[in-house]
Amino acid sequence: MWDNLPTEISTDILHRLGVKTLIKCTILSKSFLSLIASPDFISTHIAQHTNSQLLLRYFTLDNKEIYHFEPDDDTFSGFRSQGLLIPFHNNCFTVAGCVNGVLCLVDDFGGHEGTLIILWNPSIRKFVHVPRPIMVFKTHGPYQSACGFGFDSISDDYKVVRVVDLDTVHWKNPQTTRPPTQVEVFSLKTGCWRVIGDGPSYLIKRHDSEYRGYIPCFSNGSVYWVGYHHKYVILKFHMSTETFEILQVPEILTENESTFTRDMDLYVEECKGNLTLIQRNYNDAIKTCNVWLMKEDGVAKSWTKMFDFDIAKLHPCAMPRAFGFRKNGEVIIVKGGHNIYSGGRNENVVTSTDVVTHEDTALKEISVDCFSLYLSTYVESMVLFKEGKGIGEQTTQLDLF
Repeated sequence: MWDNLPTEISTDILHRLGVKTLIKCTILSKSFLSLIASPDFISTHIAQHTNSQLLLRYFTLDNKEIYHFEPDDDTFSGFRSQGLLIPFHNNCFTVAGCVNGVLCLVDDFGGHEGTLIILWNPSIRKFVHVPRPIMVFKTHGPYQSACGFGFDSISDDYKVVRVVDLDTVHWKNPQTTRPPTQVEVFSLKTGCWRVIGDGPSYLIKRHDSEYRGYIPCFSNGSVYWVGYHHKYVILKFHMSTETFEILQVPEILTENESTFTRDMDLYVEECKGNLTLIQRNYNDAIKTCNVWLMKEDGVAKSWTKMFDFDIAKLHPCAMPRAFGFRKNGEVIIVKGGHNIYSGGRNENVVTSTDVVTHEDTALKEISVDCFSLYLSTYVESMVLFKEGKGIGEQTTQLDLF
């Protein structure tokens, strides 16, 4: 009966199915497998399935790396479901991006052990072990690096961009006193790295206080980081053209700024398709958190403050951090503090706060290591189904099907 259906109708039916059902369909026939694994089918399936989830990554007190996925709707349960234990052996990954159901996990600290980068789609149990980058300690000496991950819609390709600051002491060119920032790009289609040239002369802050690290934001075809060179800026890397653009932060953030201090955290996020900048001040005199939204892409004058609160009044014994946004525009805030009566644990409360009324509700109290929190939106997809390898025996740890 299925074989008698016109191709357009049968394909449309498959597009409406979830990834778990699609995987089962791939074992029914070679024609199903060929269709579902095709790039056109996967792209169309992503476009038709826009129901996002919230992804929260954290480490437990016994150093287990846990990923929680929760529906981002009225049924949101506050990460009460059983989390997924990461199926890769590693002490600590940084999440360099989450795009179309794929997480880019990075362990890249410029040390002797090299660089480990994995593209992982937990919804289909597939991953790609990215080859070793061109610039590593063995060949280039000590370095600092920042990775970003995104999708190039022009070439229909997923890319990892790596910005590398080489150590000045080991720089071997006598004509220059400081090595240029180097940029290399990995293409999933080719499976190779390419050095694309010098990067902008801005330092991408490796540790955004003790909470977020250099985690970038992918939005509308570009990767964004906060950079610094005498003043704060936003570095924008266009995935299609593989070029950088410098965006100015709100002018008020650059006033009286003289040093790259730990008194102000800045990091980028996306809210309803717009670039946002989260600012957290926590010196002795000022403890505030502000969220800025860029209404026009690339236009510095379009920055608008959409949310602010006084940290000291809201939670005097802790340092709340804004981590991202829900689908409805509410900002996700994690309030936490070190409790000496809890055996040294960090007690954290995840809240969803309305940006207009500032009303918030405790969604879930969790005891996690606040040095490793990561929050993002997540959409299930079939990306990596063809390119990726199965996780194998460790799939028993994942409660997916």
